[in-house]
Amino acid sequence: EEALAFSLEALDECRARLAHEGVDFSAYNSAENAADVNDLRLALGYDEWNLFGISYGTRLAQTIMRDYPEGLRSVILDSAYPLEVNLFTDTPANVDRALNTLFAGCAADEACAAAYPDLETVFWDTVALLETEAAPIQVFDLQNGEMYDTFFDGDGLIGIVFQGLYSNEIIPVLPQLIYEASAGEFALVETLLSAFMLNSEYISLGMQFAVQCNEEAVFTEPGSPAAAAAAYPELENFFAGLTNLSEVTLDVCQDWGVDEAPAIENEAISSSVPTLVMAGEYDPITPPAWGEQVAANLDNSVFFLYPGVGHGASISGECPTEMAIAFLNDPTSAPDDSCVADMAAPAFTIAGETAAVTLVPYSNDDFGIAGVVPEGWTEQAPGVFARGQSGTDQTAIIFQALSADLGADFLLGLLEQQLQMPAAPELAQELTFGDLTWQLYESTGILGLSVDIAVTTTDDLVITVVMLSEAADRDALYEMVYLPMIEAAAPQ
Repeated sequence: EEALAFSLEALDECRARLAHEGVDFSAYNSAENAADVNDLRLALGYDEWNLFGISYGTRLAQTIMRDYPEGLRSVILDSAYPLEVNLFTDTPANVDRALNTLFAGCAADEACAAAYPDLETVFWDTVALLETEAAPIQVFDLQNGEMYDTFFDGDGLIGIVFQGLYSNEIIPVLPQLIYEASAGEFALVETLLSAFMLNSEYISLGMQFAVQCNEEAVFTEPGSPAAAAAAYPELENFFAGLTNLSEVTLDVCQDWGVDEAPAIENEAISSSVPTLVMAGEYDPITPPAWGEQVAANLDNSVFFLYPGVGHGASISGECPTEMAIAFLNDPTSAPDDSCVADMAAPAFTIAGETAAVTLVPYSNDDFGIAGVVPEGWTEQAPGVFARGQSGTDQTAIIFQALSADLGADFLLGLLEQQLQMPAAPELAQELTFGDLTWQLYESTGILGLSVDIAVTTTDDLVITVVMLSEAADRDALYEMVYLPMIEAAAPQ
């Protein structure tokens, strides 16, 4: 209740600020947006172009198909949001479907079922436990570098899994997250919430409410969102606390001051424009059934369901991306969908199972060093390699050097600051490989990551190997990656 009150207060301040700035809330809706898109086409001098929409973008695209079909060569609707559905009353069923898809997916995967048996029961038991007593956690603001203390309750667990189901990079870690939360371990929760907090900076709540109050709330009977949520008792409290997908939204819209959309904005469109409709199996907000519903009203459409992915199927894997490109190249025929059969179910991560790593030669002329690095890890910056096993995987290796004039203490201080260590790293041991003697330090970093730092000094360089890892992987990676990299590292 406190969080909801805070959110409502923030929304009211947002609305008041925008109104003071002279914003016309009624100018923000799909019909106006569609007219702007068509005006842009004309201003650019295009006779026709291709539309590509994801999520709300599909609702806008359908509006353009209805109002300005003459300028369209083809349309891709990814994660379709039909005009005629009601987001406020349909979402509880959609969330329930997606959760059940996750539970069934884990049960059907031999390794996941063995590691995380009876996932559904564990999930709901943990929700109930956290509702009884919320857990203290820390969330890191990736923009300002601040760490915040907060509490994580049962609705928070529902919310983080709901958000996680959007992403095919996060879906594989959700069973692990649920089981760890059931055991009072919240490292994955803290990592995801920190990322989600950053994502929220790129969402315009003012526009969202202007559009939804105009086009969705006006067609929603008071009491119907609450009744829809009540049909799923385990989700009822979760929806009662949301400002944008619940009965509360109707109350917010009463004060938002927008015009009511005409009835046509709540009616299915029909069109003969060539259209590719794409849906993800795990999508928690725009289910595959919505894609099929839209496609059924389009005379010249094809629909494809992609297994193992969530929201935004077209950008969730090589197969759907290639199919989207093929359709754009030739919208007069359906793209080859043979690759869909080869798409795998989510590769659920199993805590404590660390995949074998192959090390390959590496050198960097700018740093003046050579050695080995993990094969297949992505070099995100010179000498910085990320494993990227999942959407929450923060495992990384740093292999760099700086001038010996700066010294090892300068390097350690720099790493302490950059990696947000709570204290200076502690010397654990010294190792000698060949002519180089290394000091090995240990510490913790952002959100409890294990930090291992190896430093050696030559006449010209201070060379370092740094490993960031989750506690469950640390010991295995220490032997497979960290120590072999130290042994192989040398000046060029």
